[in-house]
Amino acid sequence: MAALQPGDHLVIASGVYREALLFPKRDWASGRPTIIEGSGTVQINGADIVTGWTALGHGTFYRHWEQEPSQVVVDDVQLQQIGGTVFDGYPTNAASAWAQQQTDDGGIWPGRKPGDVHTLPPDSFIFDAAAGRLYVRPKAGDLAGHVVQVSTRTFSAYGTDLTNITLKNLTFQLGNTSIASRAGLVTLKGNHLVLDHVTVDYADSVGIELAGDDNTMRHVVANRCGQLGIKARGERVSIIDSETDFNNTRGFNKWWEAGGAKFIGDGGLRNSIVSAHTAIGNFGDGIWFDWENQGNRVEKSLSEYNTGFGIQYEASSAGTIVDNIVVGNGQRGIYLPHSSASVVAYNLVAGNALQGIAVMDEGRLDPDGRLNLRPHANRIFANVVAWNGAALNLPAKLRDNTSDSNVYIDDSDVSQWNLGWQTSTADSLPDWTQRTGQDRHSVHIQRIMDPLFRTTLAEKKRMPDLTWYRTLRATLAPVPSGELLDARPGPAI
Repeated sequence: MAALQPGDHLVIASGVYREALLFPKRDWASGRPTIIEGSGTVQINGADIVTGWTALGHGTFYRHWEQEPSQVVVDDVQLQQIGGTVFDGYPTNAASAWAQQQTDDGGIWPGRKPGDVHTLPPDSFIFDAAAGRLYVRPKAGDLAGHVVQVSTRTFSAYGTDLTNITLKNLTFQLGNTSIASRAGLVTLKGNHLVLDHVTVDYADSVGIELAGDDNTMRHVVANRCGQLGIKARGERVSIIDSETDFNNTRGFNKWWEAGGAKFIGDGGLRNSIVSAHTAIGNFGDGIWFDWENQGNRVEKSLSEYNTGFGIQYEASSAGTIVDNIVVGNGQRGIYLPHSSASVVAYNLVAGNALQGIAVMDEGRLDPDGRLNLRPHANRIFANVVAWNGAALNLPAKLRDNTSDSNVYIDDSDVSQWNLGWQTSTADSLPDWTQRTGQDRHSVHIQRIMDPLFRTTLAEKKRMPDLTWYRTLRATLAPVPSGELLDARPGPAI
């Protein structure tokens, strides 16, 4: 990597590499595209194999260790961290800036497990900074014949001021990012960057962070990471056929920053697309845009079984959320707090625990006075909203937010439509329309949840049975052309 020049094509042979792809400072815009490509199965591993353990007794082992590790793996089992710190020593550092970031709900890391070396449960580890010791207690009670990996590297791929860089056919695993940084195990900053068939598994914090303009992630996987799968920001970014599943394994606060994919910082994403993305089983939101994102499209994506919201477009504008399947999430299906001028259309939103679709004003203000956070001019139409905890919420002050031509389905003739959290509750579609003038062309169908759909939801199948939905779609009347604009569904429907 130190010798890499703009325009080079680096081919990495199959194998496990316990080192990092660290880009040297260069004028990367001066040459042809630079390609780093794996040939066969290439794994870049952010942990080292560690030997020389001393038995302490009761199945616990220790050895001298200098830097705090965030991950220990024995064979293929990742041990539970006991205690530990992140970023600048949070939460044990009294001067940590993160102590004020999230003052309720357990702070930014409520999943942190307290304890000490005397109470280590099986399959756990703890680092004693004062003694300079790392303690592990494997379930087997012995380390003889077992491989112990300890995370050591902050980054497995890192570069700034990059241009025309492509990473292909590479897998990254494990790392020690969170000890020193909020960045990703793979962090690349620059323009015209491409990640193609890149996988990050079991990162200790964020899997991938990509910042800059005209960047692409294609067939990218970021699963089972400690906090987030993907973070990205910039203009004209494309995230295509990718996935962020089962992330936030270390239990960071989902109200702060945790889950599948999050787009925030320096203007977030602008004029970008997330297409054919899957966000499944994350401890937090599935797909989350937060703060000043603008002009983005989320389409043909699947967001399901996340503990938080399926898709959240927060404090942002001009989003197009169209032709997605959002099912079985623990909170709202599609949620637009403090966002404006967005379209939510042609989505299936079903089996979510709270409202299917919600556009809300929670009274939030921009401390810099730049953003208007009063939701206005959002349009919701042609969605199938079925068997959720409630049907729809719109702001108490409508401000030309509109909803129409939707299909609402519940197992009784009663559902719930709200203005605000409490105002103008309606238990029937005619009552809702009479009170608000909304959903004049929408329909409400009383139907027991489809048995196959119910079963596959309960089993958390990656693709729930949607036979009932496809049959229903074929019978629906077309939406009036004046509502369509650029929100027509794609080939998935």
